[in-house]
Amino acid sequence: MTQDSEAHELSFQPKLFTNATQKKTVTISELYKQLKKLSKELNSLEQETVDTQTLGAVTRQLLAPSLLKHKEAGVVSYVSCCIADILRLYAPEAPYSDSEIKTIFNVFIDQLQLLGDQNNQFFPLREYLLTSLATVRTPALVAMLPDSEQIVSRFFTVLFGVVKPDQPHNIQMQILDVLQQLLEEPKSVPQDVIDVILLQFTKKRQQDNPAAHQLASDLANATADILQKYIYQYFNDVIVSASQLRADQLRGEGEATGQHRERTAVMSSSLDDLRSAHYLILELNKSAPGTLLNVIPQLEEELCVEDVEIRILATGVLGEMFAEKGFTLAKRYETTWKTWKGRRADASPLVRVQWVEHAVSLYQHQPQLSRELNDFVVEKLSDVDEKVRQTACRSLGVLEMTQAVQGAIGEGVIEALSERCKDRRSHVRSEAIVSLAAMYSQIYEELGGGNVAARAKWGDIPSRIFVLRYINDPDIDSKVESILSGAILNFTKIKDDRSRCQRLLFVFSSLTPKARNGFFSYMRRQRDAIRLTDTYLDLCEKQCSGTLDETGGVVDQQIRLLIVKISSLFPEKSKVESALTQLAGLHDAEVYKGLRQTMDPSNDVKSVRKHQKSSLKRLSSLAPNLLETTAPIWKCVGLTTINRGLVPHLIEYMSSGVTGSGSDTQLASAAETVLSYITNVFPEMLCSSSDALFDVAELRVDETVVTEDRLALMVRFAKAIPKSVPKSSELESQLSTFVRTGSLRQAKYSAYLLTQMEGAGPQCSILTGDMVDNLDNRHLERRSPSFAALSRLARYAPTAFSMYAERVSQYLLQSVLLGSPSRQDMDDDAAGGEDMDTGDGSEWVSRDSLDENGLVKVYSVKILTNWLAGMERQMLTRDNVQLVLGTLRQLVRNGGEMQQDQKTSAVHRNHLLLTAGSCMLKLASFVHFEKMLNIADMLSLALLVQAPCYEVRSAFMLKKLVPALVARRIHVRYIPAVFLVAYDVEPALRDNIRHVVEQHLSQFRPTPGSPSVVEDSLCRFLYILAHHPDWDDAQPVATLEVFAPYIEFYIGCVCMAQNVSLLFCNAGEIKAYRNRPVADGINKQVASNEVFTRRLYVLSELAQYLLREKSISSNWPVNVYPGKLTLPADIFELLAEADRASVPREPFLDPEFVSRRAKAPAAARAGANKRTRPKTAAAAAAAPEPPAVAVAAGDKPKRQRSHFGNGSRTATRSKGKEPATMDDESDAEDVDMSSVAETSDEE
Repeated sequence: MTQDSEAHELSFQPKLFTNATQKKTVTISELYKQLKKLSKELNSLEQETVDTQTLGAVTRQLLAPSLLKHKEAGVVSYVSCCIADILRLYAPEAPYSDSEIKTIFNVFIDQLQLLGDQNNQFFPLREYLLTSLATVRTPALVAMLPDSEQIVSRFFTVLFGVVKPDQPHNIQMQILDVLQQLLEEPKSVPQDVIDVILLQFTKKRQQDNPAAHQLASDLANATADILQKYIYQYFNDVIVSASQLRADQLRGEGEATGQHRERTAVMSSSLDDLRSAHYLILELNKSAPGTLLNVIPQLEEELCVEDVEIRILATGVLGEMFAEKGFTLAKRYETTWKTWKGRRADASPLVRVQWVEHAVSLYQHQPQLSRELNDFVVEKLSDVDEKVRQTACRSLGVLEMTQAVQGAIGEGVIEALSERCKDRRSHVRSEAIVSLAAMYSQIYEELGGGNVAARAKWGDIPSRIFVLRYINDPDIDSKVESILSGAILNFTKIKDDRSRCQRLLFVFSSLTPKARNGFFSYMRRQRDAIRLTDTYLDLCEKQCSGTLDETGGVVDQQIRLLIVKISSLFPEKSKVESALTQLAGLHDAEVYKGLRQTMDPSNDVKSVRKHQKSSLKRLSSLAPNLLETTAPIWKCVGLTTINRGLVPHLIEYMSSGVTGSGSDTQLASAAETVLSYITNVFPEMLCSSSDALFDVAELRVDETVVTEDRLALMVRFAKAIPKSVPKSSELESQLSTFVRTGSLRQAKYSAYLLTQMEGAGPQCSILTGDMVDNLDNRHLERRSPSFAALSRLARYAPTAFSMYAERVSQYLLQSVLLGSPSRQDMDDDAAGGEDMDTGDGSEWVSRDSLDENGLVKVYSVKILTNWLAGMERQMLTRDNVQLVLGTLRQLVRNGGEMQQDQKTSAVHRNHLLLTAGSCMLKLASFVHFEKMLNIADMLSLALLVQAPCYEVRSAFMLKKLVPALVARRIHVRYIPAVFLVAYDVEPALRDNIRHVVEQHLSQFRPTPGSPSVVEDSLCRFLYILAHHPDWDDAQPVATLEVFAPYIEFYIGCVCMAQNVSLLFCNAGEIKAYRNRPVADGINKQVASNEVFTRRLYVLSELAQYLLREKSISSNWPVNVYPGKLTLPADIFELLAEADRASVPREPFLDPEFVSRRAKAPAAARAGANKRTRPKTAAAAAAAPEPPAVAVAAGDKPKRQRSHFGNGSRTATRSKGKEPATMDDESDAEDVDMSSVAETSDEE
């Protein structure tokens, strides 16, 4: 107090006691009166102006035990406030001894403990006390006490206990001030205080009292510098103690077994302590990261300890700390960050699991670190441990795909995740597929909004998923089907059909050609499942009818076979098989009817779901255990993705593309493609929309391509649903106009549609007559449309065509096919060879680019073939059949020429060769024509697989031969031809054939349990090889080396441990037969049938040698086949007993070949499959001598003309050309094989 200041004295001297001993206070009312007056006056005094000498008496009176321990709580509260004021006025010195101060603060703490009761009448006094302590910094006095730990600990315990979320904010802030003073003033902080503070960060405390947790967080942040060392010491004690205990127990693992249980309990307890400590570290990092300055290096050390559990904890904790937003720990602790990244290569997969889980989460929380993580995440997606791969996939799937996350994830991560969709472990595959789909679902809005960057990076996710169909794994197929209507198309959430259609088209338009084939393959897979299930339900309903007295056993056997086939479509075959067996045993017509309705193409989505719900409800009442096991079946056959409700909108989108542009055109094209496949797979879906499909107005647009696409769709629908073309004079008139004046496709499609229209027979006759009259009209600018239309009328309107058949056939044969070469042919020949055919040295152009003369020739062959195919069997004549078959044979055997000396251009020859081979296969699908095709025809068609032109052999195999075999439209004797692809220069063709054989042809068996058709085809294949033009009897060893890869390719496609004995015996059985003497049309120079027989015996031993070689390398036993083997009688003749004895005993296989092969390493033998077929001497001799043409340096030598019929075929592919687009009718008439094998891009 300065000299100029006026001293203020305490004027009121209270009378609080009845006597001087101060043991008895005045009455309660008087006491309250005295204390209130005293408290008021003390509160009014200022520290700077008070005369502290006047406070002496009151200062001592207030310490009387009778006051501090008074039974009235209000008295103690008033006394506490008065003492607080006394301390304020005396500050910074206290008028009390240490023991008295200790007593005072204990009373203060007792009063503060009552702050929780805000409704108490004395609450304002206790609030005043708290305010005084906070503002005056009275708790500093505690720091001066010699044994202050107990009081400080009580302060923390009480104040953290009384703070509540509903308290006024100022009270909470004053409590914070008091606690902060108690930490700042003492020289050390008691361990009990640290315990109390950390207690507030536990999960239970956070839930019970979030205000206390917030108080602890604020306090820790305000005093981080002080608490750092204490918190470090706390965690160091806990972690070191628990770690040491675990280390001791681990060293004692070899002790007596009686101590095992105790050791396990100790290990578990210590691990719990470690987990609790690490949890607290995480919570502190979230709320007060500044307190962990010394703890983080300690965690870094834990990353390298031997104890796996500790490394797991440290990896997880640091991972979460690095992910904490607003605090880039990785930049502040670079060594810790580097050490943590190194845990990706930890020896324990459990540590790696923790690492990758948290590393992926950094994409979400710290995307700026992504550049350092992308390569590491890719590495973990390919980790040797499946749990690590699974965790990496799952973690990516739960990310929220914000803009930052999209930018952070590298393209390599997407690629690696896509690869995991093909992982060898099912649960990894499942996580990867679901994660990819989840990412796409979140990003779809941006993709649909036209975000170019997003489309470039994420738009191909559906393609990556749908190409998985090529793996042909039931587990993968089931998973893809489940997410198809979910995350990819989102049909489970989109309710209206138009929006569903729009999303479908957007997704489909983004697919690659291969992915589109995969997408449609899932449609066909569903169709196949529906067909099998429909037959299964038919048999179940027969059982319900009770009319199976005589055929009940047969039906039971058929049901069992169907159950096996259906269950093979699902990953858990045994469960599905058991469920279907129980379902068949229910004999409940209502369940069967409901299942049938869910897969009825004529139902919309609402109806399908309604029937699903009702029938499943019925099933749950009959057999609740079947609900889960039959769920995959209901999902697979339920038509909720591709549904009738989409068709009207697909037609609308397709029509809108005529006048639209950009995205509208793209969606229109997608709609047309989807509709085409729906027509092929579920044509019934279009029935309710047939009026819109056959809308004449859509055919009157000026865009030729648009009308062609529309007509093509009509044709597909008309072929799927007979007599579905509506009778309409307006439509008939428009179609007739197209036939007369339209483009080639317009004319051809319109002609077919007219043949399917009821009552349009007279118009077909008129059109046929008009076109026949104009066949030789050279004044027409284009005759090919008339020829194309006539080919349709010849097949589907045979009555109208029959009146002109003789005239047309003679004209086509004499004037078109056998006539003088066209001007282009002569010009090409005069120019010096094939290089002038297309101007770029190619031997092929697409059908659309073929010149008029070429188109006329091609459709002339089609007209002749369709004329024969369209005629009723009883109307056929020998002359007609011989005319057509003779023409086809000439074209096939002469490589597209009707006569050997004809000078047809290479482009025309290749198209005629392909057309003739395709037409011969078409006739082979008719039983009566198949009987007319001889062995020479079969061999000629087989050698077409090795046509020199890539486009010819590719289209013949993948669009004609293979689909016909898979659809079982032609005889099994054509199966061996596919194995001649062994030497093809294109690996894709070989892979396609291998896939077809393994996944389709090998499944065909004449009867259950009998050998498959490909197993039985070995002898036919060896027969073809024996008659192959490349065989050279003069060079036996070279010939064997040429032909061994053929048989190896067959073995690679067909042979397994289960059938190696059958194949071995089948090959050996050939020696009991001889070659049946028939003309093969190829080996005219071979005069003796014995030559072919000897070749067969050589090939028999060669096949057995290679089969034995395969069985040894694969550790397969070769046993005696118990069944009876019979070779096909059309090409083999059984030897009589006497003739069998005359067969030489010595081996037919040349010993030099065996010796060479035995010496060659396995790698060298595998190199023989590089598919560059060497020429034997006979083949080389048959090849024409190349002219001596000088080639200047740097010039490219011209490719020499290669005649198809000789043995010097070289498989080539036209440079710069994609496989040609075949005539659209092939798509309409043949089985689409995109589900069976990957074909060329244009398919």
